[in-house]
Amino acid sequence: MQNGAVDRPLLTLSGLDWVVVGVFVAAILGLGFSARLRDSSVLQFLAAGRSLTLPVFVATLVSTWYGGVLGIGESVSYFGLGTWLLLGFPFYVFALIYALVLAPRVRGAEQISIPERLASRWGPKVGLMAAVLIFLLAVPAAHVLMLGTLVQALTGWSLPLSVVLATVVGTLFLYRGGLLADVRVGLLAFVMMYVGFGIIALWCLFHHPPTATFATIENKALLQFSGGSGPLVVLSFFILGAWTLVDPGFHQRVASAESPETGRRGVLVSIGFWFLFDLLTVTTGMYALALLKPLPAQPLNIFPALGQQVLPGGLKAIFVCGMIGTIVSAMVGYTLVSGATLGREGIARLRPNASDEQVKLWTRGGFVVACLVAVALALSIESVVSLWYNWSGAVVGAMLIPVAFAYSPRERFNGRSEVVLASMGLAFMASFCWLVYGLRTQNALLEVVLFKQKFSLGTLVPGLAVSALVLGLGTGLFRRER
Repeated sequence: MQNGAVDRPLLTLSGLDWVVVGVFVAAILGLGFSARLRDSSVLQFLAAGRSLTLPVFVATLVSTWYGGVLGIGESVSYFGLGTWLLLGFPFYVFALIYALVLAPRVRGAEQISIPERLASRWGPKVGLMAAVLIFLLAVPAAHVLMLGTLVQALTGWSLPLSVVLATVVGTLFLYRGGLLADVRVGLLAFVMMYVGFGIIALWCLFHHPPTATFATIENKALLQFSGGSGPLVVLSFFILGAWTLVDPGFHQRVASAESPETGRRGVLVSIGFWFLFDLLTVTTGMYALALLKPLPAQPLNIFPALGQQVLPGGLKAIFVCGMIGTIVSAMVGYTLVSGATLGREGIARLRPNASDEQVKLWTRGGFVVACLVAVALALSIESVVSLWYNWSGAVVGAMLIPVAFAYSPRERFNGRSEVVLASMGLAFMASFCWLVYGLRTQNALLEVVLFKQKFSLGTLVPGLAVSALVLGLGTGLFRRER
């Protein structure tokens, strides 16, 4: 089931299932459209007045940051149990660093976005460059691909039609309520993601003993803790976890907390919830590897296909709702960030005297642009893992060092704005060219051979290397001139 229409849906629901799914979708839309802003300011629209309490903060951060749920199914098909080591553990480590080091500084700062922070440190040109890169990072391409794939599994429609329809319906309420609408939807998504995956994981554990069931998996490397990946592969994925430090959605949630302590504690609590959800999703994925013979041609369909095979009516609908809620919450969150980046950090910085109403209008226009770019990317790169690892890695590599310095004392790094600007631009271009080269040479995973070991280099490491080189050389050059 790829781009074309299919003869029948992958997920066949009973009448009861459709009622449950319909009620859940109506609840999402109702919560989103019923959001009432306290005032008409940009701060209220984009950051809910910086008033998120600890429970709300945790629920929305957990559901937004874990929106790539079908991508975990795809990852399990590649790495098996190694998915936790490659795509779980690194993010716990960097989230812990964020909580202890960055969270109090992010919430304690006047700025509510990464481009705004960089502009306050190195001037408007650096802020605009950061806005462009953050927009490219935040566009919800992976999420519209996953939601479109789920719509296709339920309807049998073509993937392009499913992606477009899912994107339009899933983001409509954002235009009215901003972050507050996103938060209300995120609370429901938080509950359903654990209920949905808890049901299918427990059902499989009860009906299919794990030891005997997993023994039927033919590729025994998938049963290894590393998923059969060598140390260089593990290292490259670990570095990808640094994405946490520059993720705009993560940053926005922390900046919107009611206090620096709420931001710090909220991230720490969220790590525990992410670990629990990883346990549920990886367990579910391993059962899919064992019970689905053969696996779906499209790896993103692994979770829907398993639900179709093992769950009875009623429970199947709850599992579907868990997937829908998780994806929609994240898709809306990143659409909000990318739209705000284009409207507030891009256009509004070129029009400094703009009113709040004008900024909100440009931000809503940014939502449209972000969705269009997301759909184009999703239909060009039909792999969530590739979108995470390669497309996002190109931006993270360019942004990581400047963001770290932006929240550190000036005496640690007081480089010139020209050097920072050059480092971001050159690092992204180097990574982007490497990505294009990989696509042109049929090497989408960007695999290289080093020390006789073949592994995916990705785009983050090359970008990070160029960024560090330019910052180091540029800073040294200006020091000599003094």
